[in-house]
Amino acid sequence: MGKVVNKKGSGVFQTSHTSLYGLKVMERCPSTTQVISVRCEFCVYFGVEIDDTKAPRVRATKTTFMAWKRPFRVDKFQNHHKSQHASSWATYQTCSFDQQVQFFTSIRTPYANTMLAHVNSGPAATPLKFNIQPAIVDVFVGDMFFHPDDQGGTTQKNALKLFKRVDGGIDSEGDHYEVVLSNRDQFKMVVRNLSRGASFLQCVHIHDDIKEVLGITAKTRQLIERCDSTW
Repeated sequence: MGKVVNKKGSGVFQTSHTSLYGLKVMERCPSTTQVISVRCEFCVYFGVEIDDTKAPRVRATKTTFMAWKRPFRVDKFQNHHKSQHASSWATYQTCSFDQQVQFFTSIRTPYANTMLAHVNSGPAATPLKFNIQPAIVDVFVGDMFFHPDDQGGTTQKNALKLFKRVDGGIDSEGDHYEVVLSNRDQFKMVVRNLSRGASFLQCVHIHDDIKEVLGITAKTRQLIERCDSTW
């Protein structure tokens, strides 16, 4: 049987881990100068990434910055980065040591200091949940919204994945579909645009423009360009 690896180790923080894992030392022991706590810089400068391809979150996205205290464990750093900052962490790993050192300082405005970081926080972050009659999803969405040639295609299947079939339900609702919208403000913007006469395609373009102006869609591209360029 192979030797069991102790993930905890000594628990003492290694200075090289600040650049290796994108961390910042927040507190040291006055007498020994040993590190007491460190903070995730990805949380500060990029915020938590939301994967729209996964099922909507039932709980609100965290708005606090992740921090660790002794014993410090590398696997904890890695697991957090992979789950909360997947794309920026992946790009960070491709950078050289010098690029990693300047990775966060080259950003003019940290994510935490932007208006975007405060949108959908607190009570506003509570997901919206709707129960929809089966005929609306099966007939209007599944059939009428798609050309006969697209029936059973990838686009239709992806659209219908948003709706979860519930048999029976509660409060005598009977069979119905359930849909959960994790981003309340995005949903409100789409409804407002539709009420102004915009088409669904126009709503998509408007929403993309908003994300572009606020710097949401540009994050990943900027990260890649930053590592490809020479500082």
